[in-house]
Amino acid sequence: MRTMFNHNKQQAFTLLEIIIAMAISALIGVAAMTLLDDATIAHKNMQEKGNRYNQIERAWLFISNDIQQLAPRQFRDEFGDKKNNLFSDDLNGTTQLSFTRLGRRNPAGLARSNLEKLSYLVEEEKLKRISYAYPDGMNLEQGLNRTLLENVEALEVDFFDGEEWIDFWPVDTGIETQDGRSVNDLPVAIKISLQLKDIGLVERLYVVSDKRKKTNE
Repeated sequence: MRTMFNHNKQQAFTLLEIIIAMAISALIGVAAMTLLDDATIAHKNMQEKGNRYNQIERAWLFISNDIQQLAPRQFRDEFGDKKNNLFSDDLNGTTQLSFTRLGRRNPAGLARSNLEKLSYLVEEEKLKRISYAYPDGMNLEQGLNRTLLENVEALEVDFFDGEEWIDFWPVDTGIETQDGRSVNDLPVAIKISLQLKDIGLVERLYVVSDKRKKTNE
């Protein structure tokens, strides 16, 4: 009996061993929860960055599609004054790019022109695409205002006239074609720069026209 009692006593866990085992289990649990939290945060950050880059690419897609359909047509502003088909202006410190494009959607089959006047500008840290119901005689307040991208600090537009980059358009060279249009109705290329709060400077370059073709007209 005494031998059996001593044997069972030796097989039992002491209080110290139980406390040590509980402490190890707690440490493993804390480590696992920490790893899980880190993985969850990393996954969330990846999703947010992915969504952000998708939003940026979507904005570039809108701009690219519009510029590729740029129409060689002058438009009239709200005062009836003629403007170049591509027009940049500084309104109250805000750089703006306005132009007329072809290929306006008309799913209802309405009797209207396929021309669409557009303006791009940044207001309240938002890149906005403003579409007008008519290509002539409308101002900013009358346009359909659509936000393409948020957290945008600034928009800059530069134009390459075949010789140098300039930050405004149109440029009058004094040279005209047979139909009375200026040779530099369109720049050779347009560079659009967006200063984003979270990423920094992003740029895209768009080829618009061939100066050699225009000078031979």
